[in-house]
Amino acid sequence: MLLDGLATETACTTRTMVRMATPTARAGLDPAAVRDHFPALRRTLDGRPVAFLDGPGGTQVPLACIEAMAAYLRASNANHGGAFRTSEETDALLDEVHAAAADFVGADGPDEMAFGPNMTTLTFALSRAIGRDMSAGDEVVVTRLDHDANVAPWLAMAADRGATVRWIDIDPATCTLDLDRLGEVVGARTRVVAVGLASNAVGTLNDVRRIVDAAHAHGALVFVDAVHAAPHLPMDVAALGADLLACSPYKFFGPHLGMLWARRELLERLVAYRVRPAGEALPGKWETGTQSHEALAGLMGTFDYLVRLGRASGAASADDDRRASLRAAMTAIRTYERELIGPLVDGLRSVSGCRVFGLTDAGDRDHRVPTVAFTLAGHAPRAVAAELGRRGINVWDGDYYALELVERLGLAEAGGMVRAGLVHYNTLEEVERLVAAMDEIARRR
Repeated sequence: MLLDGLATETACTTRTMVRMATPTARAGLDPAAVRDHFPALRRTLDGRPVAFLDGPGGTQVPLACIEAMAAYLRASNANHGGAFRTSEETDALLDEVHAAAADFVGADGPDEMAFGPNMTTLTFALSRAIGRDMSAGDEVVVTRLDHDANVAPWLAMAADRGATVRWIDIDPATCTLDLDRLGEVVGARTRVVAVGLASNAVGTLNDVRRIVDAAHAHGALVFVDAVHAAPHLPMDVAALGADLLACSPYKFFGPHLGMLWARRELLERLVAYRVRPAGEALPGKWETGTQSHEALAGLMGTFDYLVRLGRASGAASADDDRRASLRAAMTAIRTYERELIGPLVDGLRSVSGCRVFGLTDAGDRDHRVPTVAFTLAGHAPRAVAAELGRRGINVWDGDYYALELVERLGLAEAGGMVRAGLVHYNTLEEVERLVAAMDEIARRR
């Protein structure tokens, strides 16, 4: 799939490549084969394997990503647009990675995709562009469940333009959006609604389509933060019906990058803040400055890994195109991870003094991803995370930039929560190890 100079048939062992290329006896993911592709998972601490349950803050990357980045820097490192071979190879890489990104989210074409340093930067840029057309009396809608990267840019834009900010509240008992009162928040003056597809703090999957329909009924735009959803489920921007969607490849097994999709008509119509030579052509209009070409090469390696994963899952074949294979990979990931949600949630709830936030009932498993936030009575979240870290179990603590949620739950002054987040390279054994460690910490209280 990649350019000849960026081929990813590299340091993966023959055994691993064969296992990834051949469907397993039972359709789905082979965890052992998956883990072979992630060199970081071989790390140990005091003789124990490290359990990377810190995926919501950034996932590990497959060897295909690492090798593609190195291959680009070794052989094709150049700026784009030049009349010489390495620049031409860079141009071809940029064309291909935009096309692969379009396949990943289900876009109409590569010109609907743009890259930047991170989702936050892209969101600030788009919010400023959208804000050009707003004035006093207009309204912006944000939620109390979102990461601040999908809140602060809109608050800043509203302050600049004199617009009013309205909030979609949550039900603290379930950490779900209060959509029954959506009609009281979204109305004739609404111009933009910003909402997350999945909560990076508690794993809630939001009914974005319902919000889109309500916003579009009043002619408002919908900006979706899909950063936390992208590692866990297939995305289809046409099915979502939103106008803009942003995510971060470093959260779905790629390098540190931001990735944006928007409707072509919208990207063409909005006025971008850019240098003059960038022109109006898409996607360059929205990609300010020189991009990280080596990181984009790495992302291409990640897409190639996911294509092979989709075919190995049995849900796609070698005859399927990249879009179908990527969707098959993410569908298989969703199926595999769903099997881990129950043991993770139920296991933590069985620990004395451990409180799990968000959706915990077995019937709600389809409405969440395997990201779980919890507290342990008598222990500060930081202390719990540090103790787990000493045992080689990597988890996060704090508010994870979900400021409004943590304040709404009354946990800001207590240090927030502990967060364990699984992705498809995690295993049931790692879940059991986390639960056993938490039980021991609780018993030593």
